[in-house]
Amino acid sequence: MAIDILLNSGAVLAGLVLLYFGGNYLVKGAGGMALHFKVAPIVVGLTVVAFGTSAPELFVSLFSALQGYTEISLGNVVGSNIINIALILGISSIIVTIPVGQGIVFRDIPLMFFSYLILFAAALPMFWETLAPGEGRIFRIEGLLMIAALVAYVLFLYMYSRQHEDEVSELVEMDEISEEDVNRPVPIMLLEIAGGIAALGFGSDFLIDGASWMARNLFGASDRFIGITIVAFGTSLPELVTSVIAASKKQMDISVGNIVGSNIFNSLMVLGATSLVTPLSIYAAGFTVDILAMILISLLLFLVLLWRRKLERWSGVLFLISYAGYFIYLLQSRGV
Repeated sequence: MAIDILLNSGAVLAGLVLLYFGGNYLVKGAGGMALHFKVAPIVVGLTVVAFGTSAPELFVSLFSALQGYTEISLGNVVGSNIINIALILGISSIIVTIPVGQGIVFRDIPLMFFSYLILFAAALPMFWETLAPGEGRIFRIEGLLMIAALVAYVLFLYMYSRQHEDEVSELVEMDEISEEDVNRPVPIMLLEIAGGIAALGFGSDFLIDGASWMARNLFGASDRFIGITIVAFGTSLPELVTSVIAASKKQMDISVGNIVGSNIFNSLMVLGATSLVTPLSIYAAGFTVDILAMILISLLLFLVLLWRRKLERWSGVLFLISYAGYFIYLLQSRGV
């Protein structure tokens, strides 16, 4: 038993490391190559970089679904969205005040809620009793709808950016790609892309296997609990560490827009692409509470920004208290 614990703990740690470096190399390679061939920076930011930052969630959800852990797939998406706001913005805003532009409040957050609406509609049978109680399915048609909505979202941002590039840039994180990255030989960038994808694949497999074994054998937890806590925290960990380090250095480039954009991509791209590859069957009735928690925490963010236009220490504490309450519920229910 002790050896199993050690091996699976090592698998989780190795998975987290591979996901972190895999996502970084994928963004550097693909983004650098796109800029090398003169693709507009705003297009690279809205596609390559945005995809790369959600790549850990995508690979983990996809590998989970292919292995039959469909509740881990949905739990990873919903859990990552909650962690992005409640923990990442919560901890960061306790360390440093984060100013927020008007466009984020009145354009991007409503778009985030729209992506939640599509996710909710796709999983709606889960709330009906026409199937077995608490059972729902997300078919390929719903996945196609999500991908279509994501394409429409990216096109909207691109068209909007032609007149309001400064505003849309709040949603686009380009710091990962330096001028040095762009000027490297193309074969090096191709190797980074291939290596990044391979690392994401192996990292996803290690994280899922290790976390699943530990949660089931040590805590008796369900797939839903594993996905919405351990796996979601693992895929969000790189962004959490980066944001906390930036906040501790009083760097003001911690953008709420990046978090909002990440949640939109998680809801539409990750779940959409996963259900296109393999339809998702969902049996945990507790997902009703999880999706409502995601919506309520996001609504709390919207109301705070509507009132103050910035995130301060008190709002960070409020986010952390909200997550603590939700996490206590998860521990009591064990994800049933």
